[in-house]
Amino acid sequence: MARLKAFELSGFDLWFNSDDHLPPHFHVEKPGAWELKVHFLTDRSEMFEIVWPKHARNKAGKPKMVELHKIADLVEQRRAELLDQWQHDVVTKTPGPARQ
Repeated sequence: MARLKAFELSGFDLWFNSDDHLPPHFHVEKPGAWELKVHFLTDRSEMFEIVWPKHARNKAGKPKMVELHKIADLVEQRRAELLDQWQHDVVTKTPGPARQ
């Protein structure tokens, strides 16, 4: 696991898995609440995939729109750095699973 270098967000854990699948993405976790995969080469409408909880019944278990907007803003500002780190730190499995 490689800590994300392009940016930090207080209260969140951000990382690349060192042995992962395509398409390029990183993980964001709000400890105890949720985890996302962030597909940083896509546009905002397709950028986020909730890893857990998939079917949270309360809003505390889902990312808030303000959190998603903040992550998306940082991704759009740092896309080249994210791709550089992905290419350097991640050994990809090909072809990788289809996105759900």
